[in-house]
Order: sequence, then C-alpha cells, then structure tokens
Amino acid sequence: MVTIIDFLATQLRNCATYNSAVQVAPAAILWTDIECQWQSAMPFIKQQLPELIELGEYKPEERTGPAIWIKCAIAGVLEDCQLPASKTPIIYLPGVGRKDLRTIEQCPDYLRPLAELQYRGCWWAYNSAGRDWSVSSFLTNPNVGLGLDLAKDKKTLDAIIQVLPDILESPADRLQGKKLTADEFYAIVLNDPAKDILGWLNNPQEKESQWQGNKWDIFKQSCAQNYGFTPTQTELNIPLTLLCAADGAWQSVWQRFIDTASNLPLLVKRLADVEPSDLAFEAQHYLFENNRDELMIESELKALKDKMRVDIAAVITRLWSEQHQRQSWVWAQLGLSPWLAILAELKAVLEHTEIPFSGSTPQAMAEFYQQRFWQADASAIAAMAKAQDIHQQEVIADVLTVIYTPWLELVTLNFQTLVEQNGYPGDNQIKESTSHYTVGSEVIFFVDGLRFDTAKLLEVKLSRLGLNIDLTTQWAALPSLTATAKAAVTPVADLLSGLQDNENFTPVLVGTESEFSAYQFKKALAEKGWQYLDGLETGEPDGYAWVQTGDLDNMGHAQQRKMPLHIDAVLNDVAARIEGLLNAGWKRIKVVTDHGWLWVPNKLAEASIPKTSVKKRLTRCAILKDNMSSSGLTVPWHWNPSVTVAMAPGIAGYVGGDYYNHGGLSLQECLTPVIKINKVNIY
Repeated sequence: MVTIIDFLATQLRNCATYNSAVQVAPAAILWTDIECQWQSAMPFIKQQLPELIELGEYKPEERTGPAIWIKCAIAGVLEDCQLPASKTPIIYLPGVGRKDLRTIEQCPDYLRPLAELQYRGCWWAYNSAGRDWSVSSFLTNPNVGLGLDLAKDKKTLDAIIQVLPDILESPADRLQGKKLTADEFYAIVLNDPAKDILGWLNNPQEKESQWQGNKWDIFKQSCAQNYGFTPTQTELNIPLTLLCAADGAWQSVWQRFIDTASNLPLLVKRLADVEPSDLAFEAQHYLFENNRDELMIESELKALKDKMRVDIAAVITRLWSEQHQRQSWVWAQLGLSPWLAILAELKAVLEHTEIPFSGSTPQAMAEFYQQRFWQADASAIAAMAKAQDIHQQEVIADVLTVIYTPWLELVTLNFQTLVEQNGYPGDNQIKESTSHYTVGSEVIFFVDGLRFDTAKLLEVKLSRLGLNIDLTTQWAALPSLTATAKAAVTPVADLLSGLQDNENFTPVLVGTESEFSAYQFKKALAEKGWQYLDGLETGEPDGYAWVQTGDLDNMGHAQQRKMPLHIDAVLNDVAARIEGLLNAGWKRIKVVTDHGWLWVPNKLAEASIPKTSVKKRLTRCAILKDNMSSSGLTVPWHWNPSVTVAMAPGIAGYVGGDYYNHGGLSLQECLTPVIKINKVNIY
C-alpha cells in the first residue's frame, strides 16, 4: 500500500540526485515553507524521514533546533542528534523563503549560519522560478506521480492544511480519479476509524490533544459504538487486547496494523505485554508469543555448546520445523525475530555441509563449489552477520565451530590433495588472461578480498540497479596474498617479475628491479595510458581506468570474528561507486579481486614448520630457504617459479590465533570472482 507520505519522501530525496562527473554530493536539501503549510504534519513526516531536521527552538528530542545547531547536526558532531550517514540531510525551514537566504549580508541573524548551504546544498523547489512547494501544488503536480484533482475553493484549501497529517497517511489510490473537495478531505479524518484507532494507540496523548473538538467526540463515539471500548489513556489494555484478538470489526484494524506497523513503533512496543486470554487464539497476532518463542530458541541454542554435530543437527532441525512459520508473521518483518533469522542461516549451514565434497580434479571441485557449496560459506557468514550483540555472537560461534569449521577443514584438505596430484589449475589461466584489457570505455574495478560468496551478495545489489551482470571466476596467483595476487590482475602485470631474494612476495619492475609500490603502479598505469581514479573521481569515460574501492581484506584483518557484521556496508559502498561510474558515462566495468579468505568462528589452528627451513613465515604460507624442502605441500611463487612456497595444511596457519586470514591454498582463498557489468549486453 503506497501512501502519500511515500511520494513525498521519494521526491524530497530525489532532490539530492547529482551528476558525479561534474558535481559533488549536496551537503543538504533545503525545504523552505514561508507560509508554514507543512508544519502541522512535521512530527509524522519526521517519523518517515529520519534525516529531516527542523529550524526552530532547541528541542533535540524532536530534531528541532536553531541554525548553528542544524549546522552541527549535518556535520555529524552532535551526540543529541545523529542523522543517518547514508542519507542527505533535509532541513525544513518554516516561515522562511528562498529570498531570505539569498543575500548573506541581508540575511537575518538567526538564519545566517545556514545561508552558505544554498551554494553547497540543493533546494526542494516547485519549479525553475524557485517557488515553495505548497501542499496543494504537491498534491496536484503530475510529475510526482499523484496528479490529484482538487477543488480550488478556499474551503477545500483550508481543509487540506487542517487535515494534512491524515492526508499523508492515506493510500494514494484512495484519492486518485475523483474531484476532491473539502468534504472528501474531512471524510478522511472522520471515516477511517482503523487508522485513527491505530494512531491513537500509538500515541494517545498526542492524538487526543490534536483531535480536541469535533474529531475527538466523533472518534470516542465510533470506538464505543463499533469497537467496544472507550478511549482513555489509563485503560489501553482493553483496545490492545481487542486488536490482537482481531474479531469482528477489529479484523480490518488488524489488517491495517500489518500494513502500517513500521510507522507505529510505540504501539508495537505496547503489544509486547498483551497475552492471549483464550485457549483458542491466533499466535501470530501476539508479539508476546513471538518473544516467548525467541527466548526458547535462544535457550536451546545456548544449550548446544560442546555438543556433537548429530545432536546439534537434531535440535536445529526440530526447532526449524516448529518455528519456520513465524517468518511470515508481522514481527519478523519488523526485525523482532532475530533468533529465528539466525536459526534459518544455521539450518542452511547444516544442509550445505552435509556433504564434505571433493572431485576428480581441482577444477571439478571449483565447479561444484560455484554450483552449490559456496552457500555453506555464505550461510555461516550470514548467521554471524545477524548477531545483535556479543552474547549472540558467542552462541553462533559455538554452533558454527561444530557444524562449519570441520567441513571447511575437510574440503580444504581434499582440494590440497587434488592440487598436489594434478597441479594448481590457475597457473596457465593467470598467464593467459591477466592484464589483457583491450576494450574501450572500461573500468577495472578492484575490490580487495572479494570472496566468491561475497561477490554473490554484490551481484544481488547490482542487479537491483537494473544492470547486466556476468559473474564468473578465475584463479588467484599464488600465494593468495595481496602483494602477489593484486599485481597479477593489474593492467601492468606484464611489466613485473620476482626476485629470488625476497621476503614479502612483492614483485618488481622488469629492468629496474624497483619494488612494485603504489607509486610505481600509478606511474606504470599512466605510461600505458590508463587513468587512476581516486576517491569519487570519474575521469574521462572514453578511455581506460583503474578504480579500487571496498577493502574487505583490511576490514577482515581488523575485525576478525566480527568481520561478517561489516561486509554489507562495504558492498553497499562498492555498488554506489559502480553506479556513479556508470552514470558518469563509463560503458563497462569489470570487477576483479586478488584473493579470497578463510573465516572461522573459533580461530585457525596452528601448524608447525621448522624455523630453520624458512626465510619468512606468514599465517598461511612460508618462503622456503634455497635448497630446502618441506614435508607438506609446496607451490612455486607466481612471480618467480624458482622461489618455493610452503602451504599450511588444511585451514591451519603457521601463525595461529586468527579468525580471518589468507595466503594459503583453498577454494575460498584461491577461486576468485570476476564480475562484468554494463548497461547493455555487449560483452
């Protein structure tokens, strides 16, 4: 159900749309309202737009304050007003017209701190002449998707302002396709009892104050005659119980609640204490029942600590059979069933780790992994990502330690055995495919540590933007460390080699033997005619460019076990950067990465290797001294095959103690995604 406020929110936010090729993001959206037409509805509007703040007396709890306070709020330096970082702030200016801000010298003192925002921000203006959006012009303008047919008489225009909060809550289709007069708008106030009851239950004091007079009298009469209660602030338990029972006339009220519950936070909180009074009741109507089930799941999952896989599987399977229907309940849609969401991911981990899969060759294992088994990693990460606090993290880790980590260990040992028997499949592929970028208007977009399962999440985000996506894979250069593997996917890879005497796996430039640093990379790119786009630069979209955004690797090293909680935010930044480049005129974007990684909930075990046999020991690999051998698996260094690299067995590390690391030999570290993106299918 799309309401009028939905259209208003969309149009306001669209004001911040900008061309990143020639503009910077606006600092704020300025909403002037010299006649204060919108002010009566501002409390409701603020509920829907958490980024909106209002000029007025200092009331931080209402997101209202003087100009200097507003400047601090949009700068993000206030503890009493935290605006969402992902949204452009909207500044509502009641009693202020655009001309009041035009000339800073003549600007009233109380407005002067905001005057400069007319240059760094943007206006919500009716047309090119810069008129304020009046309520009637907003409702009638067809460009916002409403195009309502309003009577032009003063009575109708006055009625609109008088009942504006109710209009904004109304379904758009209810007002379309007919001539709207004052009587129609008053009918919205008087003839939508379900909305009124829910609004009153959400905030009785505010609604009673707002409706004093005829509206309050009519509301009380309707409640008594049709809904079986008298609205008083001291006896809320009666209508709350009737709402959950949803019998008779209350059925339509309950359905409206389901449709609008996200706009009724205080009512939702009150419903937590309403218990069913009859033996026969609809459990899904009671938040109390949902919360009781949540506590039960939590208790049973906590009791699984130190249990065996077969016991854990039995409990999770039973719990899911008993609880999965709650996914369709309104409480789950409101995010009030976190343990159910975690249980769903743990069930998926169980399903995808039932088979410790292998194959006839490393490539066969890679194909199986892409078809299905990446979902085991994805579900393990998703389970931890849903943890809301450290206590949930601990419970999830205890379960995953038993149902995920042993599977990951066995799969990795199988893969390493096949590599030892058949060779690493990436050797020829890397030599043939890297650095051959020949198509114009193309960005090579590097994301450090984009594992295959996280690339699947990114694929979903990009698909929502209406883009053509082609997700494939390629093998990482060995060892799967940034110094080695990132260099292998750059457009200057053909200029690089490796020295026999090295301790950091960093290649050098052929000829000069200068270490391949960031400076040398940018210089080599420029000599090949490539652009290096930093920050939000968009460059010249007819050529070639290198972009790097979204450092999952550094985030993983820093966050360790908490890494899953931050992946989604990093991928959102990547998707936004890609969208900006395409909007700037680039036709093709190819997302590449250097390596994947291992993440376990219980730390990587420690493997041993004689210190006397290695030059350098890292977590998942080590450089062997010249003429030294290892009893374990070894591979040549990508940049100099005469350098031998010892690989840690399974998912162990030569340096233990990490939850996150890479550099070894596993599908998760070495099978890397490649995503080709374009607006038209031209690959």
